[in-house]
Amino acid sequence: MKITNLHAVQRERPLVRPMRNAQGATDRRLFTFVIVETDQGVTGIGDAFGDPLLMPEIIARRLAPAAIGMDPLDLDGLWRQLCASSAFWETAGSVMCGVSAIEVACWDIRGKCEGRPVCEFLGGRKRDRVEAYASDLHWEEPQQMAELASGYVQRGFRYVKTHIGAVGEEENDLRRCEAVRDAIGPAVGFLIDINTAFDFETALARGRELEAFNPFWYEEPLSPLDYHGHAQLRQDLSMPIVTGENLYLREGFMPLWQAASCDYVMPDILRCGGLRQTQHICQDALGHNVIPSPHNFSSGVGLAATLHLMAALEGTQLLEFDPTGTAIYEEMFIEPLGVRDGMVEVPTEPGLGICFDV
Repeated sequence: MKITNLHAVQRERPLVRPMRNAQGATDRRLFTFVIVETDQGVTGIGDAFGDPLLMPEIIARRLAPAAIGMDPLDLDGLWRQLCASSAFWETAGSVMCGVSAIEVACWDIRGKCEGRPVCEFLGGRKRDRVEAYASDLHWEEPQQMAELASGYVQRGFRYVKTHIGAVGEEENDLRRCEAVRDAIGPAVGFLIDINTAFDFETALARGRELEAFNPFWYEEPLSPLDYHGHAQLRQDLSMPIVTGENLYLREGFMPLWQAASCDYVMPDILRCGGLRQTQHICQDALGHNVIPSPHNFSSGVGLAATLHLMAALEGTQLLEFDPTGTAIYEEMFIEPLGVRDGMVEVPTEPGLGICFDV
């Protein structure tokens, strides 16, 4: 089997309400899908979760010429061709996001060729449903955030996540967190994401204020490269520290283990190198007593791939689930996407179990 064509297709979703975090806001979501075609008529689907302004050119001019003619079932050979076939390796950034998309699409092809879901190639299906947290609450007024959070709890989610930390919003952030905690009650896990916005002194001071709300975790308070700062926060604060969504490749996560930087780690399949790299990262995390909770905030491609990985690797916990209705999620699944009582069902169709209307 050979790859005969590989191209990017973008889809845009305008937002009724802006999606905000500590690093800015957007009024739209732009998805870059990667379609991998073969000489046997089997097509795989990936998602290039990098800079959407760059991804089509990276796919068309850098990665497609290297991939066309390769065997999509030879994942190791394809990996070497895309990452290490020149003197200048591509090991991070949007190029690695493109590589990740192609790798995921080739797993989809393999599953379709063999008539088996992807999780069976990653160690076998260990569970049929994965517990998820509702990942929303993007910096609104406190009462609006509280109502959204309460609605997710009523839908069965036992964990919800908020994004705070913008400059000048310190007092409002405390009111937001107080409103959300009051709305969801003490038994629901409350995840707080800073999106890398703080320096160490701010992260420590704000963290001590946030301890009053009993967070389930404190996510990316610092630069993703501040391994020792995250480690120090683990020592100084009572809540678990989480990072990892902005790191690439198995080797890129090693400083986290060496510095004991985090309690949970969040590799993103669509960014860090694909399914196999994420599987290795999760296994390494477990070997260092860190709980893997893969990052997932893109399309149905990322959701399906993350579900298959978590189904095969029992040590992973808490699927990130986008409940906003602004992602291209449900329409991609061949089987209806099952979400009930805070649990998301793992697809059973061959490959990733998704389709795409180009």
